[in-house]
Amino acid sequence: MALIVAFSGNTWATDAPDLSWKRSRFHCSPAKNIQRYAVEPAKKSGEDKLPEDVTRITADKLAGKSTVSAVATGDVIVERNDETLNANWVEYNQTIDTIKAGNEFTLTRGDGQTIRGQTLEYDLKNNKGSVQNSEFEAEQNGRRLQGVSGSIAMHDKTHSSMHDVKFNTCAAGDHSWYIQASELSTNHDTQIGVAKHARLVFGGVPVLYTPWVDFPTNGNRKSGLLVPTMKVGSDGLETELPYYFNLAANRDATLAPGVISDRGATLRGEFRYLEPNYSGSLNVKYMPNDQRSQYKNRYEAKFSHSHIFSDKLTGGMSLHRMSDDDYQRNFYNTTSSVNLENRAWLDYHTPFLGSTLNANLTVLDYQTLPDSSGNTDKPYAILPKLSANWQKNHGITQYNFNSQITRFDHKNKQSGTRMVVNPSVQWDFSKPWGYVRPKVGIHASRYWLDEFGDKSARSASRVLPMVSVDSGLTFERNANLFDQKYIQTFEPRLFYNYVTSKSQNDLPNFDSSENAFSYGQLFRENLYSGNDRINSSNSLSVGLRTRFLDAQTGAEYFRMGIGQKMYFKTDNVLLDGSLTTSARKRSDIVLFAGGRIHPNWFADMNWHYNQSERITQRFDAGIRYNPQAGKVLAARYKYGRHEEIYSGYFDKLKHIDLAAQYPITPNWYAVGRLNYSINPSTFINGTMGLEYRNPCGCWSVSVVGQRYVTGLNEHKNAFYFTLQLKNLSSLGNNPYETLRLGIPGYHKTNEVTTK
Repeated sequence: MALIVAFSGNTWATDAPDLSWKRSRFHCSPAKNIQRYAVEPAKKSGEDKLPEDVTRITADKLAGKSTVSAVATGDVIVERNDETLNANWVEYNQTIDTIKAGNEFTLTRGDGQTIRGQTLEYDLKNNKGSVQNSEFEAEQNGRRLQGVSGSIAMHDKTHSSMHDVKFNTCAAGDHSWYIQASELSTNHDTQIGVAKHARLVFGGVPVLYTPWVDFPTNGNRKSGLLVPTMKVGSDGLETELPYYFNLAANRDATLAPGVISDRGATLRGEFRYLEPNYSGSLNVKYMPNDQRSQYKNRYEAKFSHSHIFSDKLTGGMSLHRMSDDDYQRNFYNTTSSVNLENRAWLDYHTPFLGSTLNANLTVLDYQTLPDSSGNTDKPYAILPKLSANWQKNHGITQYNFNSQITRFDHKNKQSGTRMVVNPSVQWDFSKPWGYVRPKVGIHASRYWLDEFGDKSARSASRVLPMVSVDSGLTFERNANLFDQKYIQTFEPRLFYNYVTSKSQNDLPNFDSSENAFSYGQLFRENLYSGNDRINSSNSLSVGLRTRFLDAQTGAEYFRMGIGQKMYFKTDNVLLDGSLTTSARKRSDIVLFAGGRIHPNWFADMNWHYNQSERITQRFDAGIRYNPQAGKVLAARYKYGRHEEIYSGYFDKLKHIDLAAQYPITPNWYAVGRLNYSINPSTFINGTMGLEYRNPCGCWSVSVVGQRYVTGLNEHKNAFYFTLQLKNLSSLGNNPYETLRLGIPGYHKTNEVTTK
């Protein structure tokens, strides 16, 4: 036991703590609320660091008997180990290492907690004490807590309890919301806090009550009830009460019973696991008795797993299933046919001939759910596919070898096995100002087809030589665009492509479809995806692209381009495999443009022009005003001359899509989206709402309504309300995903910072 005495000529004073928190503020002024601390930490003496268990008292006046007791008055600073006390006066019993502090005091403890009050009794040796009518503040792992308490009992260095307590995680001085509890106990060893008879008070109004709740004080996971979720829509009120299970450091689960008022009881569960070599999750939703459907025992299940078996072998699986054909239309805002993937795979890579051989084994099947008209088109199941790819660079020469063998299976179509071998060699003659890349290859395929209906079992093959030459130049100059200085590039590109003509109508179509016509498609070898259809080609694609780059960083601000393909032969392979002739000498023209046209404006456009008929085939254009986070206006128009509107029905398509997130006051934001089909005339999706951001960042609230199409002449409604409390949780049902997907450039209001 040791005591060091010093004297100070400074003055120490503070206002009496405000314990009421009666005036809960919905509005706060950040300029007036700029306080680093709700309770200022106790100031130190500035003297040298003390040895362990040595007490130093610094004061204006000090009286008492050496080694027995002392009374210090006037700007008193008591320091011991990692604790500091400031007070107007202190009575120190050196025999048992206890102090009494009065009038006003501030105590900063070793765990980062600061307590401010009127009187204090404290055992310096055992870190025990009691306080009446105090304010407190603590910060740990970036999470801060402030509050007031009628009494505090400090049991030791890591255990304390408070009575008649109010606390929140807001900025200093902001009491917009708080939790009021009859008792709050904390244990810093276990990092657990327990509150009894706790109420969440928002704007002075209690909105939630629980007789008992425990929570982690450091933000870590802990088992317990989560905040209920609520949503209002066409199916009535949807509520869930989730319970979280912290099973282990690498495993957890959530079980959420709920009710949809117009449908019935629900149960949702999630299980997650994580190991050094594997991880995965299981999600299940279950409704035993849906009052609005003919189906009972409705469910949706998802399972995913990924695994590292060795440094060469990885794998995994993903499974997804729904109980009935109507499930996705009843509970998701979709009108199209849905193919739910069920996949398992293995990936293997190993050194081979101076490079890496990559191999893959995949099994894939689908559950196909019908669209709003009841139509389905189930893809072939892959049972299985084994593929191998190898690539090696040797100087300017690149060797490529791609191969696969796949078993395709379908209940209502001819099944079979397909083998594909596609070797190629490419040479790369490149300079900073341009390149030429000739390539030669062979696409060989072999089919073994099963007997199906009146079709007998048979085999077929196809071998197609392929030659291409890709070339381009890059020119640069200094340029001005919209009063800004840039480097402008001019990038002409020529792509010659030759593929032997061969009818393919004797071959099945397991996985091919026609790619959308675009600028990028002009410079690909094959018009089709997959391996069942290979286009006949003797053509030259011509393109010109220009880009505007930042002179310092090279960042791209704007680009535009135009391209077309010239045909040197008339042969044409259709998707059904037939070989036809076409009198066209040129393809359609494609033009694109997009980027930043002003510091606050973004625009893009794609135009597909049918040259032979001199008419627009497809066109879409969009513009977005986005001067800062939280302020965005967007509009898009889409046109298609001959598009599939519904399954098997084609017509002109004209869509407009308007979206906005815009501040109507410094802290109120309007959000909305209108997606409307002009032809055919129908409403697709509409969203409208208001969001409020507390200027001190302590809370935000969103109220959003949505109406969306779910089928032919069928719509559903949804209503979202969420109250987000800083570092605590959110109440209601969050519309964030709906707004993020519907409004380009959308930002959460509580993440918006104003200039």
